[in-house]
Amino acid sequence: MPVHNLFPKPEYLSWEEAAALPCAGLTAYRAMFTRADLQDGETVLVLGAGSGVSTFAVTFGAAAGAHVLVTSSSSDRIESVRAIGAERGFLYTDSDWVQQVVSATGGGVDVVISGTGANLAEALGCLKPGGRIAVFGSSAGRTATFEVPMLYFGQFTVLGTTLGSPTDFRQMLQFVEKHRIRPVIDSTWALDDVVAAHQHLESRRHLGKIVLVNKTG
Repeated sequence: MPVHNLFPKPEYLSWEEAAALPCAGLTAYRAMFTRADLQDGETVLVLGAGSGVSTFAVTFGAAAGAHVLVTSSSSDRIESVRAIGAERGFLYTDSDWVQQVVSATGGGVDVVISGTGANLAEALGCLKPGGRIAVFGSSAGRTATFEVPMLYFGQFTVLGTTLGSPTDFRQMLQFVEKHRIRPVIDSTWALDDVVAAHQHLESRRHLGKIVLVNKTG
């Protein structure tokens, strides 16, 4: 491994927590700050509470002084992410969830963080004029349809983003250490139990990261 690809582990994190940090943490950090330029006091809506990236996004947004809102299909999951910084949640199973977001925020949010993809039209509908959306995934579908006028009349900015650069990674680590952020770990599994771990992941009942541990190493 080239030494320039290595970064020191935050000393206060366990090895399991350190293992849970890089990919999801970096993706969330770049989406929120490098791309969407989230600022202290702004309101950010994180779609799909509970995944690794969205859980980091909630934690990072709260640490940065933003007002963090989430969506989920589960009231229990919304309550769980309130414990790590979310101020309010909305059930996307409600037919009027977009209107609920707009009403609750007095006109929409500044930033949307989306790993869902297909519901781009609904996500844009949650933005206030001039709002930004950072899209890092397509878990709900690879194709989205929306009316183009809503994009230009809303003065919206749509930002694509993936993982991040070494600079992003260094800044993410500095942010994590400054705020003493710990990754949310749903559960740890032995390598021999990788199939069961994947089944747990696919069930979408988890909150945060699922970590595989070499118990015999």
